[in-house]
Amino acid sequence: MRSGVSFHLLVGVTLVALLADVAHAQGPAKEQRVAAATRIDGSFAVQGFGKDAGKLAANFDSTKQRYQLFVPKQFDKDKPAALVLFISPSDQPAGLAVWQKVCEQHGVLFASPFAAGNNVPAAQRVRIILDVLDDVRRRHRVEPEQTYLSGFSGGGRMACAIAFALPEYFGGIAPVCGTNPPPGLAYLRHRVQDRLAVALVTGETDFNRKEHEVYMAPWLTDLGIHSKLWVVPKLGHAMPSAEVVTEVYDWLKNDLPRRRAEAKARPKLAVTPDEAPGDAEQAQRLVEAAEEDLREEARVWRGVALLQGVTQRFGKTEARQRAAGLLKKIAADEQLLNIIAVQGAEDEQKSLSAQAKAFERFGQIAPAIQAWQILAQNYEGTPVGKQAVEQIRRLQAKK
Repeated sequence: MRSGVSFHLLVGVTLVALLADVAHAQGPAKEQRVAAATRIDGSFAVQGFGKDAGKLAANFDSTKQRYQLFVPKQFDKDKPAALVLFISPSDQPAGLAVWQKVCEQHGVLFASPFAAGNNVPAAQRVRIILDVLDDVRRRHRVEPEQTYLSGFSGGGRMACAIAFALPEYFGGIAPVCGTNPPPGLAYLRHRVQDRLAVALVTGETDFNRKEHEVYMAPWLTDLGIHSKLWVVPKLGHAMPSAEVVTEVYDWLKNDLPRRRAEAKARPKLAVTPDEAPGDAEQAQRLVEAAEEDLREEARVWRGVALLQGVTQRFGKTEARQRAAGLLKKIAADEQLLNIIAVQGAEDEQKSLSAQAKAFERFGQIAPAIQAWQILAQNYEGTPVGKQAVEQIRRLQAKK
């Protein structure tokens, strides 16, 4: 394995969002207008969507954005609120037709934006979704651990991209007939493992079924991410029934104690219903959480991954400089390096082998070989490296 504290990670490819027709939400939802620009920075969530994907139009105005909001009669304003935020593949809100029963039974808020479909540039789409999320959070005391991001087709892909980049604001994801790969940064992968529940829903004859069943579901399982797959009989590329959505919600809700316990145990890695920390504050929290992890032997690699994440994500902040300084000190600490060599190697091997297997199952032989090549190079001469070389030879023979 290479020396030092930096480990190579292969980022999964972002799949192209597909347009699909879906009925827009009707009935009891009321149209709302966003009152102010979101406090949540979504720029990182769009980095996987290509060059210049993060540029927002100069004339974009958050206060012109609209969304549908459903507040059920059973909603209790005195309790931490649960929210389903649904992303449509079209420019009309969607999803309430199948989510309404759940929302009424459990007192769950439901929101879906206008003008945030697959045809909208990634930066603008993410901004609109986060404008809506933050507007609902300003109106109601929404608990992040009970905030579920869902969407259909391209909306499901976007739900994955946002929640994987901003896991502190969500408790679960329910992508329907469209997904996106888990995050590449080690610290984000750890956060997704610790706090998110991922419900993958596809139809028996959905043209994206293989993506859910063969590609993404086993990949998430291999990474240790709490996830479950629904393949709905007699369903194509369409929304499932309210009964299926009820099963999905019940499964997501059953994981709530774990998520609450994690938020309580690692408060610097969570946000409260009233918080929306900016980059500087968020980076500072991550550094402080990293320092706590570094004092706990079993979590040393987690701490290093957090520091690396700050240096890779948070630009010109004081916290980034502090994280870089701590990484330099760690690189000179032989005792810590020995711990990192074991913990980091285990994490890297798990991540890269999971990616390689996922790519191969989906027929993407070149990126599968690339993942095995990194393992072969980093662990040359070890059993892991030798196994990686064997996998490379086997896959090359397939080409």
